[in-house]
Amino acid sequence: MKQIITKLSIVALMVSLAACSTNTRQDNTVVGAGTGAVVGGLLGAIGGGWVIAAGAVVGGVVGGVVGHSMDSTDTVAINTSMDKNSINVPSNWTNTKTGTWYKITPTSPVMAYKGSTYCRHYTVYTKHNGKSTHTNGVACRNSDGLWQQVR
Repeated sequence: MKQIITKLSIVALMVSLAACSTNTRQDNTVVGAGTGAVVGGLLGAIGGGWVIAAGAVVGGVVGGVVGHSMDSTDTVAINTSMDKNSINVPSNWTNTKTGTWYKITPTSPVMAYKGSTYCRHYTVYTKHNGKSTHTNGVACRNSDGLWQQVR
């Protein structure tokens, strides 16, 4: 369960970053909670019944917490890293407003993925209030230039 929660929080993190480049903290919390709820519900669907509802609730809470801790500075840092870093070259920073530490590493060259032509594999770590998260995924650049997690 801990691994699922960790992955849900990273999914919410990446989607929130892509969707909230200029949003306020309140907007980021709402987007993070919504994204987390959807992802949690989808993962909960594997178990069926009450597990769907539990997954949505847990995902919403985790996504809201992660979204709340982000601001446009984090979005810029992630987008810059995904655009400019070479394979396996990490970027890390600490958001001075929230105390959250981030490290993102693109782990592939630009590639096509499920109909998108500008995508990369990545690894992201976060640490906030003594809790660490880690996940791998694929993100693609949208038409507006922002990266969004697709897997």
